[in-house]
Amino acid sequence: MADKDFEINEFGEVLRNSMGNRVEDDALWNEYHQLEYEIVSHNDKNPEKLKRFEELKKQLGVDDNAKKNAFFKAKEKIKAETQKTMSVSELLAMRNSIQNE
Repeated sequence: MADKDFEINEFGEVLRNSMGNRVEDDALWNEYHQLEYEIVSHNDKNPEKLKRFEELKKQLGVDDNAKKNAFFKAKEKIKAETQKTMSVSELLAMRNSIQNE
């Protein structure tokens, strides 16, 4: 995955830029995400839901490794941005803005 395949908005959500043509599949994607939420977040082990979830994964071409890689890269990007050191001029500007408040 290239760096431009995803971005992180101000709310911390990972937004993928290259999702392909999903217009026809929106109902299927909505069902997939609902099932993913119920199965993963709420540990719902209903056999019918699990079977439908697997069918949708195959039909939509969902790759679990790609999701994990995108999450890992986003996490590393955030980590790198938070570990940047500030220059002296940035620190002085921050101090001045705090004093002016």
